[in-house]
Amino acid sequence: MDNEKVFQMNFGKIYDALLNKATKKGRTKAEVDEVICWLTGYGTEDMEKARAAGLCYGDFFRNAPALNPDRTLIKGVVCGVRVEEIEDPLMREIRYLDKLIDELAKGKPMEKILRKQEEPAMWVCPKCGRSFRRKDQDHYCGKAPETIEEYILRQPEETQPYLRQINDAIKFSIPEAKEKISWSMPTYWKGRNLIQFAASKRHIGLYPGPEAVEAFADKLTDYKTSKGTIQLPYSKPLPLELIAEIAAWCEANSQKNV
Repeated sequence: MDNEKVFQMNFGKIYDALLNKATKKGRTKAEVDEVICWLTGYGTEDMEKARAAGLCYGDFFRNAPALNPDRTLIKGVVCGVRVEEIEDPLMREIRYLDKLIDELAKGKPMEKILRKQEEPAMWVCPKCGRSFRRKDQDHYCGKAPETIEEYILRQPEETQPYLRQINDAIKFSIPEAKEKISWSMPTYWKGRNLIQFAASKRHIGLYPGPEAVEAFADKLTDYKTSKGTIQLPYSKPLPLELIAEIAAWCEANSQKNV
């Protein structure tokens, strides 16, 4: 299923499905709630308000008060993919919960489901408070950028020209789309997220969605792809015409996926 369709699903209906899966195997509502609260930082009262308000599943995670830092210890396969290898950050959070409920239904003890670091991190960033095993670990901390240009300016100087070229290609291709930051990534939006991109250490990730990647598969043979993601390494010239073509395709086909 397309990621955006999952993000737009009603949280209350998803909750009922997760609860049904666990209780059919003898687990309790209290255990389901404990798992969700551990992962997201919600209290049970706020979680019930989210259900009553008809909050979509994506916003339930986007608005999570405090995602548990130990969730990165969650490993394994759920819905046919390894959760630790999912590149889309929001979908990874959703699959973390799927994996936890799956373990709950299979009878795993709560103390093993609710992961905890066995040894303390070596270094805590004094600015954001995040913990890392390596001292002075390179990472992003602080307030998320508010504009695409601000995002680009926060990246290493040698990476900025690549990001600007990609941004210009997308902007030229879909000029009516709104520029925004979503999940801390540059995003072009028109009724829904059309296409996103973000800088990584060795490549720029382009996120047009799985249907776009499938549609352009014959033109992407020189690039590493995964579900909904295209990796554009710094070592290769940017395929700007192809990026513009993909962006236009995303806009033209956006209503089909709503």
